[in-house]
Parts: sequence; C-alpha cells; structure tokens
Amino acid sequence: MHLNLPQRDARIARFLRDVLDPARVADHRALTVEHWVVGGEPVPFATARAAQYAPFMTGSPWGSAWDTVWFRVTGAVPSEWQGSGAIELLVDLGYTDRLPGFQAEGIVYTADGRIVKGLEPLNRHAPVAEAGPAGEFEFYIEAAANPNIADGFQFRSTPLGRKETAGDTLQYVARAFDVVLRDRETSALWWDATTLFDLARQLPADSVRSARILEALTRVVDVIDAANPRDGVAAARAILAPELAAPASASAHTAIAVGHAHLDSAWLWPTRETVRKFARTLSNVLDLIDEYDEFRFVASSAQQYAWVEENYPELFARVQAAVAAGRIVPIGGMWVESDATMVGGESMIRQFAQGTRYFERAFGVRSDIVWLPDSFGFSGALPQIFRGVGATGFVTQKLSWGDTNRMPHHTFAWEGIDGTRILTHFPPVDSYMSDLGATDLAKAERQFAEKSVLTQSIVPFGWGDGGGGPTRDMVETGRRKADLEGSPKVVFATPADYFATARGELVDPPVWSGEMYLELHRGVFTSQVRTKQGNRRSEALLHEAELWAATAAWREDLAYPHDELDEAWRLTLLNQFHDILPGTSIGWVHEEAERVHAHVASIASGIIERSLRVLARDGDLALEAHPTPHSAAAFAIVDAVGTACPEATADSAGGAVLQSEQLTVRIDASGEIASLVDSRTGRELIVPGVPAGALQLFHDRPSQWDAWDIEEHYRRTPVALDGEVAVDVVGDTVEVDRQLGDSRVTLRWSLSRDGGALDLDVAVDWREDEKLLKLAFPVALLADRTAAETQFGHVWRTVHPNTSWDAARYETVAHRFVYVEEPGQGLAIANASSYGWDTERLVIDGRGAGTQMRATLVRAPRFPDPQADRVEQRFRLSLRPVADIGGAVAEGYRLSRPARAITGARSVAPLVRASAGSIVVETVKLADDGSGDLIVRLYESQGRAASTVLTIDAAWQSARRVDLLERDVDGDGLEVDEHTIALPLRPFEIATVRILSAS
Repeated sequence: MHLNLPQRDARIARFLRDVLDPARVADHRALTVEHWVVGGEPVPFATARAAQYAPFMTGSPWGSAWDTVWFRVTGAVPSEWQGSGAIELLVDLGYTDRLPGFQAEGIVYTADGRIVKGLEPLNRHAPVAEAGPAGEFEFYIEAAANPNIADGFQFRSTPLGRKETAGDTLQYVARAFDVVLRDRETSALWWDATTLFDLARQLPADSVRSARILEALTRVVDVIDAANPRDGVAAARAILAPELAAPASASAHTAIAVGHAHLDSAWLWPTRETVRKFARTLSNVLDLIDEYDEFRFVASSAQQYAWVEENYPELFARVQAAVAAGRIVPIGGMWVESDATMVGGESMIRQFAQGTRYFERAFGVRSDIVWLPDSFGFSGALPQIFRGVGATGFVTQKLSWGDTNRMPHHTFAWEGIDGTRILTHFPPVDSYMSDLGATDLAKAERQFAEKSVLTQSIVPFGWGDGGGGPTRDMVETGRRKADLEGSPKVVFATPADYFATARGELVDPPVWSGEMYLELHRGVFTSQVRTKQGNRRSEALLHEAELWAATAAWREDLAYPHDELDEAWRLTLLNQFHDILPGTSIGWVHEEAERVHAHVASIASGIIERSLRVLARDGDLALEAHPTPHSAAAFAIVDAVGTACPEATADSAGGAVLQSEQLTVRIDASGEIASLVDSRTGRELIVPGVPAGALQLFHDRPSQWDAWDIEEHYRRTPVALDGEVAVDVVGDTVEVDRQLGDSRVTLRWSLSRDGGALDLDVAVDWREDEKLLKLAFPVALLADRTAAETQFGHVWRTVHPNTSWDAARYETVAHRFVYVEEPGQGLAIANASSYGWDTERLVIDGRGAGTQMRATLVRAPRFPDPQADRVEQRFRLSLRPVADIGGAVAEGYRLSRPARAITGARSVAPLVRASAGSIVVETVKLADDGSGDLIVRLYESQGRAASTVLTIDAAWQSARRVDLLERDVDGDGLEVDEHTIALPLRPFEIATVRILSAS
C-alpha cells in the first residue's frame, strides 16, 4: 500500500483530538448550579458562604469586567463510579485555549471553606475527594471575570484596564459544571500517544525514530474502535510500550524541569487580582504535589507569599508544610521580581533585605539564587549586589527577546562594573513557561551554547504571567521523557540542583562583563512618567527619613520607626515590580501606584518632620537640613544660606542672559540655549548654530508592545514645531512658553544658587497621542563615549554605532546624571525626573561637531493604557560644567536630594562624616534587627580605588564590616581607632559598616 504521509499524520491528530481525548471522561453528570454576584471587590469565603444564591443555568453569560461571581454547585457521585476511576469536577467558565492566565479564573472551596484547587483555561478540573453517605457533595467556586485585555496580543486600545471605563457587559458564558469519572488507563494512553506524536513531529521527517513512532500510532488508531475507544486501551498501550521504552542516547541533553508559574505582581490586572492568582496557583501546585512524588515547584516574590499568608491562612499552612518537605522552593530572595535597571541601588538591596527576612521568618529558608526571568535588562552593578546579599547564582531568560543580537553564552560568569562575578544561567529554552513539549526541549538542546562541556540546562515549565502554573499534562509528559529516544532527558529538580552540577562541569566559565542590555522594550525608561517620579520621590524621602531618624535615635534617644519604615519600603518595593515601574501595566495599576507613592511620601515626610523637630528643637531660626552627601553641610542641619540666585536679564534680540562667576548662558528668542560658557575654562559648551534645550517631537508608533517599545524608525518621523513661543524674564528666571501640537510646554531656566549650574524646570500639559517628546542638548565636546549613572556607580557607553551591539543601544537608561567629557572639560546633565536617554555623534558638514544627548521626557502609547501620560507632567534637569565625573556625581545628588528648609533653635552637626574624595556615604540608618546599631553604607563612585575615613559624632564602642544584609563577614578590612573608621575600597565597591553604640 502506498503511504500518504500527510494523510497519516492528519488521521493520528484527529484521532487524538476527537476520539481519545474525550474518551478520558468515562461518564459525567451535570451539577445543580446557583450563583451570587458580588458586584464589587472580592469578599472572603465566609461572606460568600452566607450570601443569598439564585439559580444559574449552564450556558448563561456571567461576570462584568473585574467582577466576582460565586457559584454554588451541588450533586452526587453515582454509586457505580466508586473504584472505577478518578472523580473530578470539570468546569468551563467560558475559556479559550489561548493565553491561560489572561482570562476568567476560579478557585474551588469545600462547603467548610477549605481550598481545593484553582480552575484555569487549561487546568479545568478539581478532585472530588470526599462525599456524603449517598455520594452527595457541595462546592463553592469563586469565579473572577478578569477581562481578556491581551486579546491575542494584537495591541488594540481597550477601555477594559480601568474600572470606571470597563463597562458592565458580561464577559463570559459558563459552558460546563459537571462531575466526571476520569478513566485512568485511557488518560495514560492519551499521555503516551500525545507525547510520542509530539516527539515524532519534531524529529526530522526522514528519521527512523519518527517513522517507527508514527507507524506505532497508526496501529493504535487501527486497533481503537471510535465507538468504544476504552475497550482497546490495553492493546493500544502495549503497541506503544516499546517506543516509550526506547532509551535516550548516551549524549542526550538533560532538561532540569523546574515547576514554575512566573506570576506578574501586576500587569494586565491589578495587584488585588494577583493576591487571588497566587492562591489559585499554589492550590494547583499542592494538588500536583499530592499526585506526583517527583514534582518540585519554585516561586519567587515574598510579597506574593505574604498576601497568601494574610488572606488564605489555611492554604498558607499547607504551603509551609510543602516548603518544609522540599516540594515548594521559595526562590530569588526578593520582595518582588523588580525592574533591574531603574531601581535605585539602595532599593535593590532592600528588595533582598525584605524578601530574605520574610522567607526566613515564614519558612526558615534563604535563597542563594536570584530569579528574575522577565525583567527588562540588567545593570552592571547587579553582580556585586547579588553576591553582597549572599547569592551565588542568577537565572534569567529575558535577553533572548532581543531584536538584534544574541547573547553568546547560556551559562557563564557575569562580571559587574566592580569586577565581581556571579555564575549566571540563561535557560536555552528561551521561555519561563515551557510545556515540556518536544519543540521546547529540542530547542533547549539545540541552542545551548555550552553543550560541549555542560550536560544540563534549566527548563522552567508551567503557565505564567497570569499564573496557573504546571498542569498534570505537563508532568505526565515530563515523566515519559525521563529516558526517551529522540528526546532530551527530563529530570524534575530545582535550580540549586542545576547550579551544583554546572559548577562541577564548567571549571572555567566564559565571561560577560558589564550591563546586560535588553535590545527590546526601550520605551520602558519613559512610559508612565508619574509612576517613575513617584518611585524617585519615595526612594529619596525614605533615604532622608532613615538618615534623620537614625540621627535623632543616636543623638536624642528618639524611638526609631522600624514598623513605619518597613511599611513604606514594602510599598515602594512592590511598585518597583517589572511591569509597574516600567510603565507597562493597565491604567488601574498606575493609578494605584500613584496613590501608594503619595502614601509613602506621607509616611516618610512624617518621620522626617518628627526627627528634625527633635534634633533642631523648637525655635524661629531659618535652618536647612542637608540629606545629600555632596555638600559642605552633608547630613547636617545648618543656618539657612541667604544667597539669591543670579538675576536674569533680557537682551535686545528677544532672548535673555543668565550670568554668574562660573557661567554665562544666552537664551535665544526661541527659548533655547544659544550659548553656555564655562567661565572657569572659557569653553563654549553648546555647538554653534545648534541650540540646546530644544524640544523635539516625533511620531511614536511601534509595531508591537506599545508601552514597552521605542523603535528606531521614530527618528525618521519628526513633527514640525511651528507653534507660538513667548520668552519672558521673571526675576532670576527665563520663562519660555510654547504651543506643541495639542500640548503646551513651559520651560523655566535659572542658575543654581551657587551659580555653577543651569537649572531647568519643565511643565508639559501633554495631550498628544502616539508621540514622543525629547529634549536635546548638542554638547560641543567630541567624545567616543558617555557615562550614565547606574546603581552605585556609572557605566560608559559608546557614542558611535560601529557594531550591531552599539547600534541596538539607541535608547538607554540613566539614573541621576549623564556625563560627557574631553580632557580637562566635562559637562554633567542631571535629571531628577525620568530615566530615558539617547546619545549620538553630532555631525555638521561631514565633521564631528560634538555629542548630541537627548532626554526622553514623555510618550503617549495606547496599549495597555490608552490614557497613559496624557496629563500635566513636570520635569527637573540641570547642566553643570565640571572637571571630571566626580562633579557629575555631586550634581546628580544636588538635584535629586535638595536641602530642606525648616525652622528650629539650633544647628546640628552630622552624625556621620566621610573624608573628601570619591567615596560616597549613600545610606545612614539603624540595623534591621532592632539592635539599635548604626548602619552606614558607602560606595566608591568614580571607578578608581580610594580610601576614606568615617567619623561618627556620637559615643560608640566598636565597628565592623557587614554584608548588604547586615550579616558579619570575614576580613572586614577596617582600621578603627577611638574616633574614626578607615577603610579602602576598590573601584565601585559597596561597603556596609555596622557601629555599636556606647550606650
């Protein structure tokens, strides 16, 4: 017989779908269903249990967007089912098979309030473990009508992301509430057959292995009677048994299958929904743990566990037991899976401090593997931070999303800006939610860069983003691939198991040095400006609150507000999650973030005011409290300086001049900087004929991922600016008002109080749609590279696009400053408001004329929040000529942590002083353990070895160096006498000193 191969394969596929899959259910009964519509925010089980329920007809619509509907289902298990198979609920809330976790979900409770299991689009069952004497049972299902905002990721604008615009249209049709009898042997055959068919389709069509599998499957189709499929199951399994028993090759790759559910703490749903998503996910996991002895599950984010502890104590107790048994592994050690490029250095440490403290308290465990599978790039400061909190390994896969280059390694030593290295693994499966299918496993084996020396790689499996986690189909598939010819071997294990093997096999790992830039999602440094500014403000205020509270505690014995600071820090850390801070969530999330940041500001401001009042006492003296380390009055309270800013004068050409002993600035009639001269060197710093401070508007329509992406083609679509411009001199300020499309912009130029910097305040009433606003600074310094601040240091980036790696880095991130220099002359541009920048060589008449540095101020994407950023926005920047990068560091601090005007009775000397130089005191606080010890964190800021001497202006008895989590370390390198503490630091090294009070 001539074999029609496409027909054969189609016949097998249809058999599996239409005959064998339905045959897994041997019998079923419809349930009696009642429902109660909450009509608001979620309620506890006890409230739902006591509610009045109304009849519900299966096949009816339910659930307006973001509403909750409780279903009460009752029925009885037929007596003839007992001992015949697995008895389960089977519920279809109106699911589609695409994008589980992005649509309706549910969780099943017993009548006495015990959680049974979650219900997901591809995980629709729940066990019926107990029934009454006559088989009767009653369950409650909390169903969440989360709207499908993703909609196949077509990136269409939708009103569903805000409650006030979501409407009341019912979102889903409930299609099934059944109790079913699942036939175990038929289910086993289905897993046998689907595993082999999937493998055969992945193998080369002309391979012997594929041909033999497909021949066996053809025989199975022949032997099964479609009218009575379960009658032929035993014979069919016998046909497939030899193919399942064929062992993998001796050199087959080993996939370390790590059960996982990368669950975004917020994204296309609010944080309140993540609380429930994690409970559903954990209940699914516990069900798998009961069924599969080899199954292990890892989950990060202490915040998510804390939500479950607070809201689901009975479920949390079961999770604790599973952790103690090694079946659930808390990983990562962080409060949330945060952004890793914009988060401040101290905040990144606090992610680990809060996360580690929680894991130790709740579970008695500590993670030594950093787990950030989905963050949008990684700063070069992170290896030192990771190692400093006790981590020895790091896992991410996000760099595989890059649109231009591929990272050359999958397991390697990542070297940070200070030279610290950490063993890092990129799962070559390029996913954090594999299904353990043949395509994924073959991809992992094929792509693995270190396959010549390493035998294993991690494959995280389970539905993620919106949660749900692994399914029994995945575990059954993995079981069958433990040793299967044609497939990598699958071993259920943990990331720690992987790293233990990798360290033994990879004696001399390859090295990647410096930041790991994601060549995608370049708009995340700008989208949702108010969320980003709220984070900046929270970080600065918490730094200040800790400084003054610690000073008041040591000087005046004022109680240190540990609980308030913990609350404020945890709220701040939550909103640094990698879809909140980057500005890529629905409007609901960002509105909530603004409210949370306002609450943090209130907490921190209250601590600051109380502490300063105690320190300065009651009085009428005008004082200034200086929270910045770069000031003659660093960390001190001093008499207010009455020096006024230099006056501005109008010129005859319709512009204005700002002048001090250090600077001469000329602003033209368009409100732009025509000239900026450093009086110290006589150097003109603006390219002649190319004014600085120019607003530039572009069309901004990425091909996908609207809030995430800025695509380089924006440069080809500038928008002409022909609106009216008015330039006025108001005292010491040059005020520029101009129309910008449908928006209005006001720029206020003034000199800093010391006369050494040109300050700029920008107010934008932003009413554009899919446009991008930049602020350009053409600097007359010809440089091959520029510097940008990152956590605890800075990174140098090339200006030229010589390589594809350089060219792909056309939009970058900076914290408080960017910096450009020629020998003997530098210019710092500080930015207290936003993070996005682009830099390129400025060429005029075929010659390099300088360096164009542009701040990206604001965007107007339409997905996922069609209202994103279309409000009044404010920005603060400065330009300061400096001799070297140390001046840029100081300017960044000046702009972001200004002195605070207060009244009091006295000045107050600083509690902590550091000798002048490149070493910066970043943080002064009391120890997290409540001991009252003083913690001083400092770092070398300029990239050169240096030493400093700390003076503590209070009675103290001892000092020692500790790690970033305030734990003792060996060989602390401190030189201590009765008054001072001296310590040397390597370039960009971070040091933490713990000082014990004499009292």
